Amino acid sequence: MRPTDHVASIILAAGASKRMGRPKMLLPYRSGTVLSSAVAPYLEAGAGPVIVVLGHGADEVRSAAKLPADPRLSIVVNLDWAEGMASSIRRGLQECGEASAVLLALGDQPGADVARVKAVLAAWTPDVRLVVPVHGERGSHPVLFARSLFPELRDLRGDVGAREVVRRHWAEAVRVTAPALADVDTEEDYRTLLEGAPGRPHEGWKRP
Repeated sequence: MRPTDHVASIILAAGASKRMGRPKMLLPYRSGTVLSSAVAPYLEAGAGPVIVVLGHGADEVRSAAKLPADPRLSIVVNLDWAEGMASSIRRGLQECGEASAVLLALGDQPGADVARVKAVLAAWTPDVRLVVPVHGERGSHPVLFARSLFPELRDLRGDVGAREVVRRHWAEAVRVTAPALADVDTEEDYRTLLEGAPGRPHEGWKRP
């Protein structure tokens, strides 16, 4: 069994799409939706279980997102989604069992491809606590956190995501050079995605 077989993936998709004004996870993209396209590379990479965390409008997203019927895929609901992204991270970690590490990703980033996911996985060994894809001076997704960092992820609160944990451990992080990755937050972002243009890079976080 490969070490990466014990790496779970958490795809965060619980937000209310306020800037978009309609459920962005359900927007048509390629042969499916924004969310199904964002999830696919983690299944294709052939690592461990993939957990999609829903929240706002969970029933609608679950029924219309065109997610595959794959035994490795779990769809869970964060009832506390309004508290912010940290609550969805905690909800996803509840499903990770004995995973040795977790890939943390965003459901509104369908531009993440399987090569990117495999590059992050390839950089991880059991003695590595953090792997971050970087473009220039900015970190991006998916970020790999070893199990030893799970308690710090569980302690997060609010809508900050995991960037504080990344900043805290930046000096020990393995960095993987990767292209910029765009979010789909607005109608303009979505049009740019459909046109195949690079799009507005995810804000990410600057190195400390």
